[in-house]
Amino acid sequence: MSEFNKSTYDLLEAILRFVARFGLPMIILAWLLVFFVAIGMVFVLRKHSLSGKWQASLIVGCISLFAHLFDFFGTLKVCPDLSFEANPIWCVVVEKMGLSLARWYGFTGKVLLAVISFEFFAYYLIQRESLLPREAQGFFSFWQKFGRQIADKAVLRLSNIKNFFAFLFALIGPFCLYIAFLNSIASDALYMRMPSMPLMLVLYLFFLTLGYLFGNYWSFKRKNSK
Repeated sequence: MSEFNKSTYDLLEAILRFVARFGLPMIILAWLLVFFVAIGMVFVLRKHSLSGKWQASLIVGCISLFAHLFDFFGTLKVCPDLSFEANPIWCVVVEKMGLSLARWYGFTGKVLLAVISFEFFAYYLIQRESLLPREAQGFFSFWQKFGRQIADKAVLRLSNIKNFFAFLFALIGPFCLYIAFLNSIASDALYMRMPSMPLMLVLYLFFLTLGYLFGNYWSFKRKNSK
């Protein structure tokens, strides 16, 4: 397990270092992108009714906020000056902008991601209504007919991709709890024996995908049983 973990962490570090090579402009652009997505989604959601959807979306947003901030403050507790921070992207922010601005960069970024989780889950619920088929006989029939009422195939594919992406992004926040757990481990030997973060992320995304498949089908069954 230790050797496998090392190889996955080496791959992750290589990816992060590649991103960090673009320097401060890319990192600032990433924050601005998150900011403008959060603002833009406000105008998108204003066009739709959130009746019956905002409660579940708020729960998702609050869970995401808790997970993101738990990870953020856990990192600062373990390493207040971020001198041992392994994420080269955050290290670039510390180097170029200083510790205080780096903390604000991380904190505001986490809060914005939680806001987007709320917005994207609400958007997922809104889009799902237009994609659910009117009738289907079983799970596989349901997915064959999912979104088929949209005649344009290009629009159908785009709608499916948007719906799936919104669902995944909205629910990715809780994974930060596992990152925070790993960061709390003081022993390097124990750390390397735990399932690696990249591996657990792949498994988490796999289970989210299952949740998307069966969650949509359950929603269809509940709607048709009324």
